[in-house]
Parts: sequence; C-alpha cells; structure tokens
Amino acid sequence: MRTNYCLLLLFVIISQIGMAQHIERKVLKGRIVADSIEVENLTVFNITSNIGAVTNADGKFSIKARPTDTLFIQGISYDSKKYVLTDRDFLVDELEIRLQIRITELNEVEITPYTLTGIVEADVKRIKVYGEPFYGIDATVVKYYEDDVRTKTPTNYAVTSQLAPNGANFNFIAIGKSLGKMLGFKNNTKKNVDRVFEERRQNNIQSKSFSDHMYERFAHHFFVETLKIKHQEITLFLQFAEMPVKDLSLFLKPENEIQLIDYLTTKAKMFKSEKISE
Repeated sequence: MRTNYCLLLLFVIISQIGMAQHIERKVLKGRIVADSIEVENLTVFNITSNIGAVTNADGKFSIKARPTDTLFIQGISYDSKKYVLTDRDFLVDELEIRLQIRITELNEVEITPYTLTGIVEADVKRIKVYGEPFYGIDATVVKYYEDDVRTKTPTNYAVTSQLAPNGANFNFIAIGKSLGKMLGFKNNTKKNVDRVFEERRQNNIQSKSFSDHMYERFAHHFFVETLKIKHQEITLFLQFAEMPVKDLSLFLKPENEIQLIDYLTTKAKMFKSEKISE
C-alpha cells in the first residue's frame, strides 16, 4: 500500500513539472529597491533559464521568466538574494524586490599621503582584485585563438599486469570498478554527480560560440544602453571581446557575473576607442 502511494505521489510531481515546463516565459518588469545606495548596474540573473539582465539608473529591469523560475540578484554593495517567482508576481505592473546593504567590517588601515593618488580612476584600478582564477586574464589585450588540434598520438600509460603471463595490458582497476557496479557497490555519489554536472557544463560551453553565450545571458538593452554599443555593431563587438573557452568557463559561473560585466565594459571602451581612431 505504501509503495502504491509513493508511486502515485511521484507521478503527480512529474506531471506538475511537465506542465510547468510548457508554460511560456514572458517579459517580467521589476525594480530593485534599497536604502540610500545606487541601484544601477545590478545583475538580475534567471538561474532557471540562464538569462540575465542589468538594472538602469532607477533600479528597473526587464527579463523573460515564468512562475517557479528563480532570480538571483547580485551587486557589490548588497547581499546577494535569490527570489522564487510566483503567479502573483506576474499580476502586478512592476515587481518590487528589496535588497539589504552589505555591511563589511574592515581591519584598521593607516592612510598616508602616498597611499592614494587623488585620481579616482587610478586608485580604483590599484585596489581592484577579483581572485586567483582571473589573474591571467587581461581585458586590455586583444588575442586571437585557434582551435586546439591534437598533434601527437596519445601515450598509453597502462602497466603490464603480472597476472597476465603473455604480457597483455589488462586494466584490472577498470574491470574491478565495473564488477563493483554490477554487484551494487556504491561509489562517492556526490563527487560523481558534481563531476558529471561539470562535464555537461563544459560540453555546453564548447558547443556554442562566445556570441551565443552572451546573447543568452544579456538582453539587447544591456549592449545598447549599458555598454553604449550601436545596434549594428554588436556582432563586431562580440567578436572583438571573444576569449578562450577556459576563461569563458570561469566567467559564465553565476558567482562571477560581476567580473564578466566588468570585462565586457572594459572591452566596450577599447572597441569604441578603436572605432573613433579609424
């Protein structure tokens, strides 16, 4: 009886998920509200559909979404927030989401006349630190990348087994793992799930171009209004800002959204500067 009840419950859940997936996403208008601090250029990312948007000077944004989608709002001066959309959020003219100001306690710092230059742009560049994965990425350098082509035959590192008198290279470790799976021995499930998820993410990144990823993540409004790129030059700009897959893999992680926007902003300034010089 209990088994039948569990099967019925599972069927209902799957049916609800299937129905939810067929609901078409529509444009949701919203506004970020906070106390005293500017709400411009905050990232609003739809985790469910992998689409992002950026707020304007009034904190307003628009993004395609549907009920049950999860929005992730992130900004330097605010605590990040996840917001799960409901049917009621689509009944209002403008969804209002309030953020809490991030309070960071800093160690005591002694300010000397040589600590700051007095030039805001120069001082900001001196203190801007993202973390170790981005140390090797320079947005001011234009590089061109070619496909990675294998030039050598892979080396076989298999060790001849002492259990094979004829010297055959049997991989007894792989055979043992296969037998273990057949006999029901459990492996590190969480580690395997994380590995499979990361492999799928990497395959998805490699299957699309840099431009496709940027079009999926940012709305047209971001390129035209925020980066100030002309509509007819967006394609050229994305070719100009292209980066290798290993760097793109880091930038596309949700927690690195601010670094990606900063990279595109820097590239946009360089792109417009070169257009003027031409």
